[in-house]
Formats: sequence, C-alpha cells, structure tokens
Amino acid sequence: MWKLADAEFYIPYLPVSIVGLSGSTQETRSILEHLNCVVLTHKPGTPTDFLKVLSQGDSAPRYMIIQAHGTTEGIWFGHYGPPDIDTSMLNGEYLPPEVIKSHVHLPGCTVLGVFCNSAHKPMAEAFLAGGVADYIGCPVGWGGLPMGVFLTNFLYQALHKKLSNCDAWRKAVEFSDDEVIRQLIYFHADGTEEKF
Repeated sequence: MWKLADAEFYIPYLPVSIVGLSGSTQETRSILEHLNCVVLTHKPGTPTDFLKVLSQGDSAPRYMIIQAHGTTEGIWFGHYGPPDIDTSMLNGEYLPPEVIKSHVHLPGCTVLGVFCNSAHKPMAEAFLAGGVADYIGCPVGWGGLPMGVFLTNFLYQALHKKLSNCDAWRKAVEFSDDEVIRQLIYFHADGTEEKF
C-alpha cells in the first residue's frame, strides 16, 4: 500500500487516488480532503497511461476512484490523432474489460468505478482479478451530485465510524433515496455481490 508520513499522524490522513479520465476531479478531491484523505489525482492521457495506474502493485492506495465514461464495451477513450500513441489495446474507442483484467494489479485497494456500466459483470470481474479488496460499481450512469453524496457517506462510515467497506456501502446506500445510488453494487473480493 501507498505509504506516507500523513498516514501515521495522531489523526491519520488516508491515501486515496482519483483517476480522472473525464470531467472535473475537483469536487471529488474536495470531499476527500474534507474527510482527512491525502489525494493523488491521476490524469492519464492515453490508454497506456491508464494501464500504468491500474498496475501499481504494492504502491496502490487504499481507495481508488475512477471517473470515466463507459458502456458494456468498456471504458471510453475516444480517438487519438498522433500515430505514435499506442491504441492497440482499444476495441474501437473502448478499453475492454479483458484488457483491464490482464493489467490490473491493485492488491488490497478498494476501487469505485464512477462510470456507466461499471457494475457490468465482466468489468467488475476484471478489477477483482487484480487482487482488489472490493469493488463498487453501478449498472447505469452515475456521477455528479449522487456520487458526491454517496462518497461522503461511504467514506465517513468507513474511515470515521470504522465500519467495514461493505457495511459502509450499505449505510451510504440506505442514507439516500436517490434511485441511482440505490442501484450501486458492492462486489466482494471473491466476486459475490451485495445489492440494496
């Protein structure tokens, strides 16, 4: 796991990373910093950059939030103009789950997939194959205000109330009457699912 002095303070700060493939990460960063997290924001510009973030190994943070666009085909990357950028791992404009599965190595990390179809079974299985502690995704699109509300409640329960990630997920979902948040799926490391 990612180690830093702040994690050993009297009131420890937890290392969390945001992977910003789409949209602004500032709101997410503000929420995390308010909850005593030290935040590293990754802004990968190419599919290869993104795969490097997913293969951090023992340097992985405790929590990773991936903000992107997605479909059942995978995570959207779009078109690339310069011919020297390697896009061989893309299927059209998408990075498919099978490519993610062959690269992800995030032992002990909890991954929150903040993109459409992040709870699509092949996508969840791709992350779980990389040794993550657990994975949270949504079968529809989510982000913006619902994501902020969920993230605040989830991390408050996990970090400050010392609940397990599964119990924190449950409390955060129960707290909201938002129909998107109530569709979030919690995947245990062994692939079993929890739904509200």
